[in-house]
Amino acid sequence: MFLLVAASYVPLARLLHYAILGGSGRGAALLGIVPAALAAALLYERAVRGALYAALGKRLPTGAAAPAVAVLGAILPAVLRLAFLPRSTAPLTVLAVHAFLVEAGGGRALCLLALGTGSAVPGGFAYGLLWALRFGVGVTFVGGVVPLLELAAAWFAPIAVAIVLARPLAPYREELL
Repeated sequence: MFLLVAASYVPLARLLHYAILGGSGRGAALLGIVPAALAAALLYERAVRGALYAALGKRLPTGAAAPAVAVLGAILPAVLRLAFLPRSTAPLTVLAVHAFLVEAGGGRALCLLALGTGSAVPGGFAYGLLWALRFGVGVTFVGGVVPLLELAAAWFAPIAVAIVLARPLAPYREELL
């Protein structure tokens, strides 16, 4: 569900003619990107949603660890987005804030996914596929609508994950609210 919602901005932007997809010449590269993205995301999720969450959960008050992990875990992916993904001509500050907010929203969904499933593996797998999509498809924004669609999709992802995992997340209700 996380991957479906977090990546929903791509077909929607394409349908509305606000994005150009450049994946036609990248088919072979995408096959090479997927294993690398999956491995990197699984390791990253294990470190962030696993070890960092466990460490902060012991030190922070109830309910503060998941948002803190979402915010701290958004820094490196935001830097990677700025360094490696195609950028628009907007000022770097705007791009950096957008990248951070998108990654923080996705991070919140990944925290919920890790809590609900009891493992960082499902989130790492979904996050790896999302990064493979980002690298492999090559979305070029036409106008300012696509970044807003991406931001909305990233912040709707935690809601979708919470709805799907409502029953498994019930024991963590105090932690989440």
